[in-house]
Amino acid sequence: MKKIIFYTLSLLMVLPALYSCKDDASISDAAGREFMTMFRKDDNTGKGDTDPYNCHVQDMNDVHLYWYGVNGAAGYEIKMALQPTVSSGLATDWENPANILLDTIVGPETLDMVIKDLQYMTDYRFAIRTLSTKGEAYNSKWYGYGSGRQWADFLGLTTEMRYDVPDVIYASNITKTTLRINIDRSVASSGSANAIVGFKQHFSTETYNGDEVYTMQHLLVQAGNDNPNAAVPDKWKNYQITDEDFTKGYIDVDGLEQNSVYTINVKDQNIPVFWDAIYNTLSIRMDGDPGEPILIKHVVDPNDTIPGAASYNACRLDTIINNYNQDSKLAEGQIFYLDGGKNYYFAMNASLYKGFTLKTNPADITAGKGRAKVFLGGTAIVENNPNSNNFMLGRQPLSGENPAVRINIKKLCFEDIDFDCPLAQNYGQKGGNGTGNYFANMYSNGMGVQISSFEIRNCSFQRMIRGFVRVQGAAVKVFEHFIVEDCEFYNDGYYDNNGRGYAWVAGDGKQPKSNIFNDMVFRNNTFYDSPRTCFFTDNGASLAWPPSVSYNITLENNTFVNFSTRSSGRKIFDLRYLPGGSKIIVKNNLFILTTQPTDTRPLYFEGADIRSILGTGIVFFDVSNNWSTNTNLTGTQIFSAAGFAATKNSFGAFGDDAVLNGRDELQVHVDNISPTELMTNPNPPHVSPDPLMHNVDNLDGLYFNQTDLVKNSNIYKLNVGASKWRR
Repeated sequence: MKKIIFYTLSLLMVLPALYSCKDDASISDAAGREFMTMFRKDDNTGKGDTDPYNCHVQDMNDVHLYWYGVNGAAGYEIKMALQPTVSSGLATDWENPANILLDTIVGPETLDMVIKDLQYMTDYRFAIRTLSTKGEAYNSKWYGYGSGRQWADFLGLTTEMRYDVPDVIYASNITKTTLRINIDRSVASSGSANAIVGFKQHFSTETYNGDEVYTMQHLLVQAGNDNPNAAVPDKWKNYQITDEDFTKGYIDVDGLEQNSVYTINVKDQNIPVFWDAIYNTLSIRMDGDPGEPILIKHVVDPNDTIPGAASYNACRLDTIINNYNQDSKLAEGQIFYLDGGKNYYFAMNASLYKGFTLKTNPADITAGKGRAKVFLGGTAIVENNPNSNNFMLGRQPLSGENPAVRINIKKLCFEDIDFDCPLAQNYGQKGGNGTGNYFANMYSNGMGVQISSFEIRNCSFQRMIRGFVRVQGAAVKVFEHFIVEDCEFYNDGYYDNNGRGYAWVAGDGKQPKSNIFNDMVFRNNTFYDSPRTCFFTDNGASLAWPPSVSYNITLENNTFVNFSTRSSGRKIFDLRYLPGGSKIIVKNNLFILTTQPTDTRPLYFEGADIRSILGTGIVFFDVSNNWSTNTNLTGTQIFSAAGFAATKNSFGAFGDDAVLNGRDELQVHVDNISPTELMTNPNPPHVSPDPLMHNVDNLDGLYFNQTDLVKNSNIYKLNVGASKWRR
């Protein structure tokens, strides 16, 4: 086989990337340098999966590499690293031994290699060079270095998601230095009959006290990659589990370090491959005592090298958040204050994997100094694009870390802050897809997260062009509570010509154990225009949700002005396959469509796409007291399609026992008042086709007119919409 695939690079000289005239100062004439080989992939073969020698993942977590042969080569050097450690593409990262998982040399006749038993669900990067018989100075350039933006010039492969494993351990009694690892080995209680069949394909069982149990012998406690130097007593690094431990059903682990994260596994020593020998993995942060709130004093370096920092008079924040994540001296739950009325900025993405509160100093709010402003990038144009950043939920796995681990995060809270990305550009401004920023995003290979509460209160958001909060990837994501109250959203979007991008809240649609909608509340907020693909979505996926997963979404007392009017299909609820037992509450919301008389923009507005219920349990739709003004209606309704009352693919398609307040309340009531009669100046200031047609300078035009007509309207009397505008 190796002879059959021995291609010479002389046949491929039409590809300029295969040959370099000069690589370093030691070679002034590159005539003697070896040709650069390449890994075979679709980007340089054009054959895709039809190529039998295409680099690929096989057997879930093995990789098979193939490369082009070079006549007269002395051999080939191959490197492998985790994608996050070499994502910069810089030679300094690739040549750092701490980043390299494999560095090997093979002979000139070897043109393929299988690397077995890699970590599941992990992104790997590979590099290769041709070795010369004339010595180091004549070796070829490395193929595989680089940022990954040039698809033909690098090779990245992602191993498959691991098969389901039984949850046999869980933590409790967590203190500053001790925790209890509870062990439940029972096969009978590990899942459904079908699940157990799958578990027993990968794990051995034995009989213990008359019961069938999963086999395990060792408990492994390691310092997490967040804090690799955290104390671990030798006893717990590879603890032999005793019969007494199994009889008790738990092991009390001591001698740990407060505020630190630990990774905990149990394994079956009879399985030779580590990644197959371990059961479910725990990532546990020890307790600590949060100190007094820390004021991040506004300090601006006039010589700051970050573009735009000095001109915006902004103080850097991302380094503080990233350092806090790894500082075991600061307990989770720390409160950080910002100076009111001052500007702060992020120069890079900040990972969120340790709970904290970020808010404007309450004393400054009381003193009338206003909210702090936080720029998620957007302070400069770099290589023709605005620099833009996001908060990143969780983080990427590091070397030796199981990506399926769920990071447990306590409360994350943002309060009294104006978030912006000042120079972000929408589709019309940029002449193509807009700036790709979110408030909070997630790495595609990110670790799982379990967030006890994600809270955003009394904040404003501008120029989050592509989306608001998005999760992605195959790991499990659970938000126990997700609360957004008293916030304002405007000048967000549009990302593409149809006003899409990602939803305000976008689930992954991949992992049935995930649930970001467990208790999601949007209350007393204002959404002005800002086209999005929809408000809530789980990617329309039909998944086999376990009985523990159900959605509980509340949309209450919000004001929507021109919600995603740019194209059809942009619904509020795009949840096609709801898990059984879910409940959706839609109450007291105000929906308005309004334009200047000369504005020819389309005014699409759609409600819901819900097609079927999966799993067990009835769903409930608690819908009532939603109102619109009397302008720009379709027939007699504010919705141009897919209204809440529709009898197909919406709330109205389900039985009377699912509709809690009767079918009449599914209709959005129309009040006998126009937008301009209700509000001082609600119309968009820019008309179609101005690129800023979905923007507004501020929201002051949404305050209610203090007239008898307004005060006698149902919208006013029934306290519909965000309370702020009635003042």
